Amino acid sequence: MAFNKILLIEKAQFVLKQAEKFGATQTEVTITSTTGALTRLANSIIDQNVAERHFRVSTIAYVGTQKGSTTVEVFDNKSIASAVETAVKIAKISPENKHFKSLPEKQIYTDKVSLADLVSKNTIEATPEQRADFAKLAIDSAHAIDKRIRAVAGAVSHTTAERIILNNLGLEAYDRGTYGNVNITVLAEDGSEETAGWSSDNRKDFSKLDIQTVAEKAARKAVDGFGMKYIDPGEYEIVLEPAAAAGFLFFINYFGFSAQSYQDYISFLRDKIGTKVFSEKLTLWDDAYDPRLENREMFDSEGVPKAKLEMIKDGVVKNLTYDTLTASKDGVQSTGHNAKFYGRSLPIAQHLLVGEGDSNLDEMIAETKNGILVTHFHYQNAVNPTKGVFTGLTRDGAWYIKNGEIQFPLKTLRYTDAAPRFLAEIDLVGKYMDLNDARALVPPMKLPSFKISGSSKE
Repeated sequence: MAFNKILLIEKAQFVLKQAEKFGATQTEVTITSTTGALTRLANSIIDQNVAERHFRVSTIAYVGTQKGSTTVEVFDNKSIASAVETAVKIAKISPENKHFKSLPEKQIYTDKVSLADLVSKNTIEATPEQRADFAKLAIDSAHAIDKRIRAVAGAVSHTTAERIILNNLGLEAYDRGTYGNVNITVLAEDGSEETAGWSSDNRKDFSKLDIQTVAEKAARKAVDGFGMKYIDPGEYEIVLEPAAAAGFLFFINYFGFSAQSYQDYISFLRDKIGTKVFSEKLTLWDDAYDPRLENREMFDSEGVPKAKLEMIKDGVVKNLTYDTLTASKDGVQSTGHNAKFYGRSLPIAQHLLVGEGDSNLDEMIAETKNGILVTHFHYQNAVNPTKGVFTGLTRDGAWYIKNGEIQFPLKTLRYTDAAPRFLAEIDLVGKYMDLNDARALVPPMKLPSFKISGSSKE
């Protein structure tokens, strides 16, 4: 993919001119160009090869304090103009937003990170043959672990993207990025039982994906899953691998630290800023400039520059994430955390890091008297966001630990617990691990109490 900043700027300026012509008083336009390719695995063969390129034009038009928006995947001027006109028409019939003051004005961007720092030539030039070689390595590595490995599934992919954000107040923000991913699920069977193991890795540089380690880890988890048993619901110690710990972060972030949730009285951190809510071993911050993060963006979805933000320091709640609209409500400055996804626009941290400790998974298991080791969770959601109560299911491996030793694998478990309770005490925090299996940088951790509300018997 050849980057073309000039073309994106020309198209964005066209949108601004069209919006003004149709009667918009303020306009923001975001244009993204994305090229992605994926090789999918199923039943230990390459099942699919796909490549695609997308141009997406998103327009937000204000007529006074009335807002309208459209997002289209077209790139000819006639179709873009039609979409812009529709956005303005929607604005004119939409209710006024008394909290809206203005889109962000022209911004100054840091030179701490260059555009070259955000991309990898190896990812840009990755080929279908490389993906096929990676797929074969994953399949061969997994099957070499044990003869009971039945199938390797998943995908190897890479993406190159660039983005421009303009508004009619002079804001102009441009960035680009490259992303590589391997996501592997290994299935095993012994004639009477089927098991699954999972692992993943994410890198800016596609060539640095640790395919063999991912495949072998997933295969070992599948093989170690034979002999699953039921355990009664109740409170257990829990050892969380990084992907499991990172799974909580989205919900804690969304329902706790987003100023939108706070202002809507949904946040479980209402009136707790400056209060010690969590264990002193928990420190959480957002920092797009940290080079240890593989996927970074230097400004938010409004074009406001990112800045390091302390969220939890030694268990104390420090700051909320703000965008322009929520900041205007509270009379503060945006922290550069606007995100637009699933039709919503709200502030949320997207470059999270949890402070590491000096422990490791082996020590955590050895220190567990009656607990559970979890690979990761899925189907997570809020039960009572105002209390920070969340629920979810274990996936691709959970094991029962007794007196410092893993006893047997477990059938699927459901947890239902409040984050302020289960994170109020943390026994151990580990070092960052080699695989980047989550967007956030999170170490493993051991908690003394975690509520399991259900367990599958089949």
